[in-house]
Amino acid sequence: MGKPRWLAAGVVVGVGGTVWAEQRVRRRVRRVVDRLTPTQVVDEAAGAAREVGARVRVAVATGRDERARREAELWGRLRGEPVRPDLVPVTAATAHGVVRRPPSQRRRQRGPR
Repeated sequence: MGKPRWLAAGVVVGVGGTVWAEQRVRRRVRRVVDRLTPTQVVDEAAGAAREVGARVRVAVATGRDERARREAELWGRLRGEPVRPDLVPVTAATAHGVVRRPPSQRRRQRGPR
């Protein structure tokens, strides 16, 4: 009488596990299908494009600001003014939330060479 009980218990556990796994897979598939609707894909692509555009704008602004800083430094050297490379002017990049550190701090953060 013990073997039929274990057989029945095994069948119940097997069927229950199969049903549970199938429901879990169906939920995952539904989530993926819901995420891949055309409007969701368009929204995701548009968000990524906006993010890339913002990064490019900040990079261009940073480059322009660095160019202007370096140009002012070089003109100051030509005029014989003392050079203060640790001073970072407030620029368009810093106004957009990009924080640039002075060169002396940059070297410290890189670690030993």
